[in-house]
Amino acid sequence: MRLSVSLLLSLCSVSAQADDWQQFERTQQAVRKFNFDVSFVQVRPNQLITYRWLHGLHEQSGALSVPLELERLLLQDGVGTDTFRRGDKVYYAAPDAPVIVTQNDSIKELPAILFEPLAVIKQLYDIVPGSSVPLSGRTAQLLRLSARDASRYSYWLWQDAETGFPLRVDTVDEQNEVLDRWMVVHLQLKTSLPPELQSLISAQLPEQPHALVSRPAPQDQFKLNWIPPGYQLLAEQAPISTRSVPVLANWLLSDGLHQISVFVQPTARLPQQQLRDGAVTILVTTQQNLDVTVIGPLRPELAAKLAASVE
Repeated sequence: MRLSVSLLLSLCSVSAQADDWQQFERTQQAVRKFNFDVSFVQVRPNQLITYRWLHGLHEQSGALSVPLELERLLLQDGVGTDTFRRGDKVYYAAPDAPVIVTQNDSIKELPAILFEPLAVIKQLYDIVPGSSVPLSGRTAQLLRLSARDASRYSYWLWQDAETGFPLRVDTVDEQNEVLDRWMVVHLQLKTSLPPELQSLISAQLPEQPHALVSRPAPQDQFKLNWIPPGYQLLAEQAPISTRSVPVLANWLLSDGLHQISVFVQPTARLPQQQLRDGAVTILVTTQQNLDVTVIGPLRPELAAKLAASVE
């Protein structure tokens, strides 16, 4: 029995997509499995921040023990928060402040697309390979992750052809305009745990994460009548502290990769404000003596639609 040309093309397309996803998975494994010392820049309009990122695996005793992941993120210019991770806990140490601990198996300040489960990424994006280019002194292969829904931004990811390590991640809009760029400027892979992470193995650190709080359903007084496609309301939300004005209601939305916050406060009687910090939109609008604030990685017109849906 002969296969039709269209069926053959379809099978070839499915096979190619599988290979492309394997390449993306290779990148996700690289940031988990390698010992490395990396410097990268975070580029946004009128802003460039340089970080140093250290990662390593510590072999634990016992035949069935899995390696312990250790990680540290340092601001290269100026003084800021020292962020580090041991296993499934992330710690934030700011000058003259107690250490804050959260439960997470990745540092949220790093590109989330590198760490989210592959099954979640596949639901939100299609993958298309691009050309190879020189980048940071290495040969880099481009993988385009194209959002399936227009309410979501897309990603262009360049991986090191030799190791699979991510060298650059661009967040782009529908016109392929770059909103946010994460780019490696120095990469050093190591054969063992970086010495700067040794002290984390036995460091005395708080073990109890700062608890999330379950808030009474705000729908008793306020209602959110629309959310972007693919997003869901999260039941547990972190405490919010903004200005000195109380928060009357708040919602946290997630599509498994990104998060959007919406909250309602008594009005401060300020003009409507709309700011963009790279891919993140910050919108404050006034409705019936109330301020509705939306913060998240979505287009300004969708942020406005979300704010207008609060009733």
